Amino acid sequence: MGDPVSTHVLPGLDWLVKLGIGLILAAAGLLLIQPPRRRALRFALGIFIIETGTLVAIRGIVAAGGSSWWQYLMPFALVLVPGLFIAVVLTRLHWWRRVGFTPLREWRAPHLLIPLLLVLALPVAGLWARGVMATTALVLVLQVGFVLIDIFMEEVTYRGVVLQALSGFSPVLRVTLAATLFGFSHLDNLFLPGADELGVAYQIFEAALVGILFGVVRMRMNTIWPVMAVHATYDLMLVLAFGHAFPVAPTLPGFVVDTVVNLSLAVVGLSLLPARPTVSVDRREVA
Repeated sequence: MGDPVSTHVLPGLDWLVKLGIGLILAAAGLLLIQPPRRRALRFALGIFIIETGTLVAIRGIVAAGGSSWWQYLMPFALVLVPGLFIAVVLTRLHWWRRVGFTPLREWRAPHLLIPLLLVLALPVAGLWARGVMATTALVLVLQVGFVLIDIFMEEVTYRGVVLQALSGFSPVLRVTLAATLFGFSHLDNLFLPGADELGVAYQIFEAALVGILFGVVRMRMNTIWPVMAVHATYDLMLVLAFGHAFPVAPTLPGFVVDTVVNLSLAVVGLSLLPARPTVSVDRREVA
């Protein structure tokens, strides 16, 4: 009887093939990049493709290593490299404050913390049902460190640069586009060893739904800090319950419950958006 993992095509690719696919995607994204004031959607797509390609390329590099230490340490590059890239983009555009790195006195709409915190209901229920998974202190520290860097990379990219680049669009379209790209940014998980395509598709769908509420809160509250904190807490609870935050194929009841909750929160979030875009001009913005 054949190995069941062999039926999954992408995880079984040679690491050089994965690396090549990732580098080609990243290069294609670089070619798409245009100044955000002129080609906002093209700029957002370019950022998305660069990030996704970089993640796929590093998946290949991680797969090349055979030692357990390599498998634990190299994933930091998976989020550190695109994290540094997006930090350079923010610095280049002078967008740090505009994407939500604002002091507490500039925060608005504090009531939106209520739906934001409701996002944690599902992982709290999962952690309560499963309990904390046994692990070593070193492995837990490495996983927590990875999650924190990963959250910075994802939030700054999709609730930061991408959302800001699309500021000329209507608020609903702006949030929906950013959330959709955030969902599809998890495509690199298809290249994980033993990855389940259904589990990755489920993760993409649910991440897009959660990303809608995250985007709304980020815009209305004029800060990215609470969104980063809730996102980090969400993933850390998955790590405590399952030992990882990687996608797994859902059960039908689990899929229905998750979708109903996340879709409801997304609809609530969209209902709180203004009808028209608010565009601010920053003279320091450069190409």
